[in-house]
Amino acid sequence: MQKVFLFMVLIFMGFRGVAQTEKITNGHFEIKYDKDVEAYALGSVRILNLSWDKLNELGFKLPKKIKFNLVKSERDKLFVDKDKPIITLEYTSLDWSKTRPNFVYGLCHEMGHVCMFQITPNKNNWMTIDYREGWAHYFGGHMVVLLYEKFGDDMWYTPYNYLDQLTESISTLRTRTFEKGEDQNLGFLISTSFWEMLINEKGIDKMPSFFRQIKSNGVRNPDAVKKFRVELMKFGLSNDLLDYFDRNHKYLIR
Repeated sequence: MQKVFLFMVLIFMGFRGVAQTEKITNGHFEIKYDKDVEAYALGSVRILNLSWDKLNELGFKLPKKIKFNLVKSERDKLFVDKDKPIITLEYTSLDWSKTRPNFVYGLCHEMGHVCMFQITPNKNNWMTIDYREGWAHYFGGHMVVLLYEKFGDDMWYTPYNYLDQLTESISTLRTRTFEKGEDQNLGFLISTSFWEMLINEKGIDKMPSFFRQIKSNGVRNPDAVKKFRVELMKFGLSNDLLDYFDRNHKYLIR
């Protein structure tokens, strides 16, 4: 009898050791998370909903519901599913002071991917990873500036200066790439500059129509470089930007 009682106690303790999983809907997001990180989950989805609202305001067509999973893991990784509107944040810790990832920027960055995949699906094999990452980085940085101006450090549950961190990380990448000769981030930085130049000329509000234009006019391989350049010309871009594309298209198009 004592052995049976002890066995039942051990089972009960085992159940208590398993984190309680919650599933809720908040705005445009269905969230799955462990109960003990609820404050971080709600803070994350607040950022995601604000990003959704901004993209919708710009004219992007977005899914009505997006899944967001907050998953305890042995790694820190934030990513979006290439075929479905699912964003996952795997974490070792969500306390920024312990792990140092830029959670605010990362969530905004992934929303940039979501809106691009809705218009120009990842199945289009002509886009390089740097092409996609350059756009998502631009939108993520754009949102970070807007959020910091409105909310300051308190956007994340454990406050930190996510704007300064983003600025410092990009500055470090540029120094390592252009001054120290490390080239692993060269394509990303060149692609980011392409999007910056394009948006500076036409405005971020013109990006939805640009994405739709390159999709509807059949930019794809073979000859994706030639087809994409034709769309840039139709978009009325400057010779400087066209020259930049001609010099660097290998970083944008496979």
